[in-house]
Amino acid sequence: MEILAIDVGGTKVDMGIVKDGKLIARDRFLNSPSENIVNLISSYTKDKDIDGVGIGVAGQVDYETGTVIFGGNIGWENFPLGRLLQEELNVPVFVENDANIFALGVWKYELGSKPESVLGVTLGTGIGGGFVYEGDLLRSKRGATLEIGHMVIEAEGPACTCGSHGCLESLAGGWALEKWYSERTGEKLTGAQIHERARSGDKEAIFLYQRLGYYLGIACASLVNILNPDIIVLGGSISATFPLWQDIYEAEIRRRAVPPVKDTPTVVSTLKEAALLGASALVEQALTR
Repeated sequence: MEILAIDVGGTKVDMGIVKDGKLIARDRFLNSPSENIVNLISSYTKDKDIDGVGIGVAGQVDYETGTVIFGGNIGWENFPLGRLLQEELNVPVFVENDANIFALGVWKYELGSKPESVLGVTLGTGIGGGFVYEGDLLRSKRGATLEIGHMVIEAEGPACTCGSHGCLESLAGGWALEKWYSERTGEKLTGAQIHERARSGDKEAIFLYQRLGYYLGIACASLVNILNPDIIVLGGSISATFPLWQDIYEAEIRRRAVPPVKDTPTVVSTLKEAALLGASALVEQALTR
């Protein structure tokens, strides 16, 4: 079985061909996909014999219809991506939230389908979550399942891009980290540059990562109390900074989680191309069950 796997972000589209669980081709297309995504994918599949398409999108997705309900960083609202692609390519198309895709890929390809339950947390510009239980994703057709970036951690906290205040994303997302650093130092740096500052001993950068870990620990303590996962797996660009805030993060989980789940392990994913492999796993599940 050959599957076209796609990961759609706000500034890039990754595409690849997965055959029998192995990525045999991969390409990246930069700039926002906007409405030309169907033409882009159609051109990529020309002369390729594929059995299905799996797509991860940064936003809320109605899995049953393949409609992107809202993708703020992409500029899509009620965009019928699945239907348009299926009509164009004449093969089955499955669309899912990108954090769900990450969790599914990790469960199948990194953890060997062994844990009963896995909580995947993606840490980048925003924060997302996906939960796999006995091989199935926790999902709702309204598309807002496990939007953990918008859990309210501080009721009167900073404004979030969603319109609320005190969301986890406004306290521990990549955009919040950059905003904090700029406000406290007067310098506008990217997340990668702030990470380098922290590794070089910059006290301000280290402090901000510690604060990030504190809030993530509070959030994940609540999540393990609710979901009782066997393991938490972190992904996304900020996960690479885990050593900077691991201690305070783990301390908050131990302090706030109920006794049976206080020792739930957290690891950073080492799976390369987790999003594309997860998109492939989505199609395999749908076509073989």
